[in-house]
Amino acid sequence: MANGTTPVQSRQPCHDVPQNSNSGQVQLTEGQSKIGYIWDDTDSTHSFPPCGQICNFSMHKKKEDLFLRKEFNCKNIFLRLKNPPGKVYIPPLRQPPPELLLDFTQNGSLVLSPKYKDGTRTDRKVHRKLEEIKTLLADDKVKNIAKYDLQGVGYKQVLSKYQDQLKGKSGMVIGSINPWVEVILLNLGVKHVTTVDYNPVFFDHPQLSFEFMSDLADEITKNQSLLMDFAASFSSLEHSGLGRYGDPINPNGDLEAAAQIWCMLKPGALFYLGIPVNFGTPEGWLVFNAHRIYGEARIEQITANYEILERTPVGRLHGVFVLRKVL
Repeated sequence: MANGTTPVQSRQPCHDVPQNSNSGQVQLTEGQSKIGYIWDDTDSTHSFPPCGQICNFSMHKKKEDLFLRKEFNCKNIFLRLKNPPGKVYIPPLRQPPPELLLDFTQNGSLVLSPKYKDGTRTDRKVHRKLEEIKTLLADDKVKNIAKYDLQGVGYKQVLSKYQDQLKGKSGMVIGSINPWVEVILLNLGVKHVTTVDYNPVFFDHPQLSFEFMSDLADEITKNQSLLMDFAASFSSLEHSGLGRYGDPINPNGDLEAAAQIWCMLKPGALFYLGIPVNFGTPEGWLVFNAHRIYGEARIEQITANYEILERTPVGRLHGVFVLRKVL
C-alpha cells in the first residue's frame, strides 16, 4: 500500500467507486439493483444503503426555499453509521485516494492543499474526574476556558445568546478532546450533556456521559423519546471522513455527520455548529488530511434540511451556525 499505510477495514465507499475483480466486492451486472455495492466476506454478504441525496452536491437550494431540501432516510443513515463503508488506514493517508478526488473536492469547489496529521491513538481512554469538571465549572464563571482562542470565545458568546432555549434541556456535544463546550453548556443551565466522539471519554460528573455515535443511533431507533433537545459541535465535523483520527475514509463524511445529527434531534431542535469558513465565496479548501475550510458551496450542502437562524464569524477562521431542524 502507498505510503506504507495499511487498511484495517476493507469496505469500499458506496458511491462513485470503480469496481474491479479483486476488490472483494460482488460485481453488479446490468439489471441488478443499484441500491449499493455488495461486500462479500467469508461469513455473509452485506448490502450497504447508498448515501443518497446527502452526497449529491449537484442539488441546490430552490429560490422559494430558505434552505437546501434533501431526502434524509434516517434508517439508512444509521445503517451506514453502524457499518461505515469506507476504509480505515493506520497510519492515516497523506493524500486522498485518486479515484475519490472529485468527491473529496466537491468537483473542484474545494481547493486541495496538504497538511498531514496523525490523530490516531493506541490508548484512547480518557477519564474526566469529578474534581476536574468542578474546577472547570468554577473557572468558566471567572475566566475563559474555551479552546481555539478568540474562536472559542465567540462560540461561547453565541451559545450564551440562546441560554433560554438551552436551560433545562438535554443534548449532545459532537467531538470532545477537552470538555470545555460541555462545561459551558452546564453553566448555561443545561440538564444533561452526552458527548459523542471517535474515542471514549469517561465522566464522573452526573450530568455528563459518553456514547459512541452508532450506539446512540441504536438507542434512538428503539426509543424516539431519546431524541435530543439540541446538539453542539465546534471544530469537529470538518475532520469527518479524512481519516486523521482513525475514522473511515469518506469524501462526504462531514455531510453524513450533519445528517446523522439531524436524525438524532427532535423536530425544531437547534444545532450549534462551529466550523472553519470562508464566507462570501463559493470556494473552500480541503486541507488533507487535517480539515476542511467551508466556502458557500460546501456550507449549502452541510446545512441541508436545517434552517439557518444565525451565521456569525468568530476569530480569524471559524464561523458559528445556529441551525434549526426542519422536517
